[in-house]
Amino acid sequence: MSARTCTGLIVAALLVGCGPEPEAPDGEWNVTVTGTADSCTGEEVAYQELFTYQLFFDGSATTIRINNEGFATGSTSGCRLKYESAIWLEEDPAGDFQWQIAGEATYEGAAGGCDLDEGVDWVGSETLKIVYSENESVVEGCAYDMELTGVFGG
Repeated sequence: MSARTCTGLIVAALLVGCGPEPEAPDGEWNVTVTGTADSCTGEEVAYQELFTYQLFFDGSATTIRINNEGFATGSTSGCRLKYESAIWLEEDPAGDFQWQIAGEATYEGAAGGCDLDEGVDWVGSETLKIVYSENESVVEGCAYDMELTGVFGG
């Protein structure tokens, strides 16, 4: 193979890129996650963060990505969604730990049709549970409850 042919193949490979475009979600919601309680201490959790929840439907089977990253799988029935994340590893100098989230939500898209308050398109709850811990400050078995509210974004 000539150097010119090899150069042409390299340029063609660069033009193709690193793979196919990610598929478009069936819907996106801008969801605010607010911590409500720690099951081990009973104290309120001072946590709030905004995420983009992207739903992909295959019949009632639903995949959730957050900010374009795989997050959870679940099932949809009408306006209701139940889901569970993978078990995530959190690496920490004080000791690693693993956590998992289980959640449920009532949501609606642009067409509406679900029984939600005006201006809200996603209402739900999640529980983050520590499933394993080598970290003394993160207690295995503790759970953190969160409330979710959001609006349809496309």
